[in-house]
Amino acid sequence: MIEKGLTVSVYPAPCRHSHTTYQVYHQVVCQHQIEVEVWPANAEVYFRDERYADPVNTQVRFHASVYNGMSSKVNWAVQDPAGNPGAGSIDPTGLYLAPPKGSLSHGITDIIIATAAESPFRKAYAFVTLMGNGPEPLPQPILEVFPKQAYLYYPQGHDNAYIDQSNTQQLFRATIRHSSGMAVQWLVDSVVQSGAGTVPWFLYQLTGSGASKVVTISARLQTQPAILDEAKAIHINYSWPGLV
Repeated sequence: MIEKGLTVSVYPAPCRHSHTTYQVYHQVVCQHQIEVEVWPANAEVYFRDERYADPVNTQVRFHASVYNGMSSKVNWAVQDPAGNPGAGSIDPTGLYLAPPKGSLSHGITDIIIATAAESPFRKAYAFVTLMGNGPEPLPQPILEVFPKQAYLYYPQGHDNAYIDQSNTQQLFRATIRHSSGMAVQWLVDSVVQSGAGTVPWFLYQLTGSGASKVVTISARLQTQPAILDEAKAIHINYSWPGLV
């Protein structure tokens, strides 16, 4: 039985009444193996959130050609050199997108794999080097208290009764920048003023009488107590000139 697609030749040609032994040769037409080619073979891209980088330079399109196959389709994949999933991603059209910097190192390599759809054993490889230092570091939160200094009079004692009541109190304000949290803790000589709440202002008032002194008014971020600023409230007594 001769298989379909095979050409059979018999040598030498048979003749009638011959007892010659004949040798059969199977002539098979060789078919080339499927081959895959990818380009560019090497590429460099920047992390997706790289500072000052043009977004065009955070991606690269790969192309693949399939030879000796019935279909030109390939399946794309990304791996790291150890065979694990790659840092970046690639879509079905061969467009590779760089990942954000995160904790990744400058100069790491992703391997692009194009596999022929007809044969999972026929592959081609390309290499992507990821470059950059990532986004600009976020600025540290800043808190500033204004005014920096206030002179306040006691409402009682000495000749303080001659002083307007507005001079016995001061509204301090906290200006916050580069912080998502706006809750503020107010302190007087390092003692938290629970009655002040967490709003960015604090009305400091003198009551009764007392000796001259300097008090420290502090404001700090509730979520980051190390972020703080201070102001001074100077307590003084008024003496009317000429009065004994």
